Amino acid sequence: MAAPALLSAPPPPPPMEEDVLTPHVAASRNPPPPERGFLRGRPPIRVTSEFDSEHQLFSHRISCRVLNGLAKLRLRLHHGAAGGAPTSEVALIARNFSAIVDTASRGAVLRGTADLAGSLHLRAAHNTKNYQNGEQSYIHISCSTHCLSISCDHEYDDSTVSCIRVDRYFQLKYNCRKEGQGEVAVTTNLGDSPCKIELASLVPPNGLPRATLMFPNGEISVKEKKLDEGEKILSVNGIVKSHVLSGVCTALYNDNMMNIKYLYKDDELSFIPSLTLPSNSLSFGFKRQLTPSDKFSYRYHFDTNYWSAVYKQKASKHVKWKAGYGSNERLGWASVWVGDASGKTKEAPLKTKVQLMVKVPQDNIRNPTVVLRVKKRWDF
Repeated sequence: MAAPALLSAPPPPPPMEEDVLTPHVAASRNPPPPERGFLRGRPPIRVTSEFDSEHQLFSHRISCRVLNGLAKLRLRLHHGAAGGAPTSEVALIARNFSAIVDTASRGAVLRGTADLAGSLHLRAAHNTKNYQNGEQSYIHISCSTHCLSISCDHEYDDSTVSCIRVDRYFQLKYNCRKEGQGEVAVTTNLGDSPCKIELASLVPPNGLPRATLMFPNGEISVKEKKLDEGEKILSVNGIVKSHVLSGVCTALYNDNMMNIKYLYKDDELSFIPSLTLPSNSLSFGFKRQLTPSDKFSYRYHFDTNYWSAVYKQKASKHVKWKAGYGSNERLGWASVWVGDASGKTKEAPLKTKVQLMVKVPQDNIRNPTVVLRVKKRWDF
């Protein structure tokens, strides 16, 4: 049965006069974005220049997006103010591929990754250097799945390293050098617990294997060590971390020396005491956030009476300064940064940061050292 005419939807109202626009009127109301006047269609280019008066070094970097934004092309140039041969570097960086060429050594570093099928991933890297500089080339290839991973590093005339990981309970590592010495290591989980045991031995073996127990809060390793007199002893090394009194306590034991460090940190205060045994060397660090823009830090060593202090202040968004003194170098210094490097490029296409630092040696107050660092960036 057909619906009554009174219940049917009414026809749409006729358009208003202001809604009916000719094409040239519509274009005037919504003008297209202005085109670039210089090299139309080119990608945005960023140029950054830096100068460091302390090292008499100029650094320049030019970068832009290419291939419709899929990759970045970067050029770096370093040269000294007093002359000397400049060094340059050209790089093409993408998500799954990168190539970095050093023109000084005439070498390149190539890296690539690929997802072959499902959970199978492939990574490869190749580094070629000039043999005149005494640096050898290497090739790295690795392949991994959900339960198996194999990697291989081959350095010309040096070594080959392979690692095989089988599921999450068992791992096998093998390191073989061409001169005949290598290392093999086996790692396994202790059931379903987060603890692991690793046994590592040299190839060919020359003593007992190294045993390492790894657990969530650290690890302990036992190995055979040969003394200068020719005697062999068992050496124990390890690190343990634990939460104590709203902080983190870390104990590091290495070669009969233990360092115990405690870290307490909240929104306004950081306290870091440290004790080294058996020398009983005690030190502590102290940091205090005085205000949202002021911070003070202090460190003192009881055994040497060396201390250092640094005060930082953020006066405004564009001005930051800090001052400090170190008794070890007997040097006082103060520096100020002027400029803001944060923010979006569209809002500030031209940015400059200037740091002026004054170093005053305590033994030679009349001859201070002034350091100037300038960083300027153009986006166009």
